[in-house]
Amino acid sequence: MLDFSLITDNQPNNSTAKLKYIGGIEWEEFEEAQVAKVIEGHLDYYGDFRWSNELVKRKISQLEELNRASLSNLTDILKHANAAGCGIMAYGD
Repeated sequence: MLDFSLITDNQPNNSTAKLKYIGGIEWEEFEEAQVAKVIEGHLDYYGDFRWSNELVKRKISQLEELNRASLSNLTDILKHANAAGCGIMAYGD
């Protein structure tokens, strides 16, 4: 599972102990999001990455245009982050 936590844009990457977990996606959803170019091709399911709040907003717009039920977990996670005014930190496990 690729897990997501909230992170403020000004929070350093090394402050992971203070992050709030908000959900995760399975491989199939990650792969579909990459094919749809919502998740960049260079990002790895088992790796870590971070998106700012501005990037989260753009990803939500992309997902809403696609309107795919199969990407609903990712959409919900990003909407949660946007509502909190945060970006996300993703951790592959």
